[in-house]
Amino acid sequence: MAQQHRSGAAAPPDSADRRNQPDRPDRTPSGDPLSGALRDVLTLTHLARAALAERLGMPLTNVEAVEHVIIARSAGDPIGPVELSRRLGVTSAAATQSVNRLVGEGHLSREAHPSDRRRQVLDVTDGGFQHVMGELAPLLDLIHHAADGLTPAERAAAQRYLEQVSRACRDYLAD
Repeated sequence: MAQQHRSGAAAPPDSADRRNQPDRPDRTPSGDPLSGALRDVLTLTHLARAALAERLGMPLTNVEAVEHVIIARSAGDPIGPVELSRRLGVTSAAATQSVNRLVGEGHLSREAHPSDRRRQVLDVTDGGFQHVMGELAPLLDLIHHAADGLTPAERAAAQRYLEQVSRACRDYLAD
């Protein structure tokens, strides 16, 4: 039985209680080596983003904001502050504050939406792009060369796997 904290809230079960629970939600599934390698990539990607933010002298949220703007623009679907807030998982006010800072620092520009003048679209300035890519290019180069030793069949298999992982993530996000 769960113990009570002084506040009246239920305390987490003690370690003896947890040992008796066969399907603990805090246990990471072991999976196969391929899934383990993907977990490593995802963890290292998160750490690389934090290192990039530190090297750029920018808060991580601002680096992620620039990344979202670049990706959206590259896909031909530019975003504004409201969509950026959704993608960052922050309030509109927090996203606006980040956008204001990034515009003030010369990383982003803000323009009226081409078909709806009440909305804004964001773009990365040449200087902002060069600043980020100056630090990111070495990592992208290393990643590009990671596949150098793969045969065409291995590359195709890796691509299929990554596309299926992307599809699984999109399906999860759509729920």
